[in-house]
Parts: sequence; structure tokens; C-alpha cells
Amino acid sequence: MALTKITTAELQQELARREKSVSKLESRRDKLRQELTQVENEIAALRGGKRGPGRPAGAPTVRRRAKNAVSLPDAIAAAMEVGAIVSPKEASELVRSNGYKTTSANFNMMVSNALAKDKRFKRLGRGQYERMK
Repeated sequence: MALTKITTAELQQELARREKSVSKLESRRDKLRQELTQVENEIAALRGGKRGPGRPAGAPTVRRRAKNAVSLPDAIAAAMEVGAIVSPKEASELVRSNGYKTTSANFNMMVSNALAKDKRFKRLGRGQYERMK
């Protein structure tokens, strides 16, 4: 139907009808969001507090950052003797056995990066680092 054949009153009625539909959809959306939040909270409770992306506000955190008195490179240097040759995995085990705290899921990679960047360690070959002076 061409717009020239529709009266202003009919256009206003159509706009009002559509606005009412939008209000109903927004109300439905809000109710679904509340239900989804409840489901996510139940899932988090069953998983022991672990939450994924889009986690609901107010849900408990999974991990807290560990606090250590010394930095990771300093802890590695203290755990190794001068001239010792270790792999990143061995270095991470040494550091942890000396009491270094971490909640990292990829701690071995963090140790590997610390070994590669710090001047106190020399790379001898793939996965082999020597503690320098």
C-alpha cells in the first residue's frame, strides 16, 4: 500500500501498535535475562565458583593473585646455584619448592619467559638455561 493512500490517523495507529509490541518484547527480554542470570549462578555454584565469560555480577572470583616477597626472576636466581643448568620446568619446580606462590595455569611458561628475559640466565640451547653470576 502506498503511503500517499494512508491517512495520518492510520499512521499514528500503526506507530502506537508497533511501540506496544516493542514494550512487550523489552519486558520479555528483561525476564529472560533474569532467568539466564539465575541459571548461570546455579552453574557457577555447581562448578565450585568457576565462571566463564559473561559471568553474572556478584558471583565469586575463581582465583586471587598470589603475593610473593620477591619477583619471579629473583626467586629463580635464588633457587639456582651459579653454573647450574636447568629447563624452565625444573626451574619452576625449584621455585615452588622454595615457597613461591602462584595461581597461574601456565606457570612454566611464565618461568620460561623470565629465564629468557633476565640477564642472570644464559640460554645454552632449546629449553636449557645456565645461571650466571
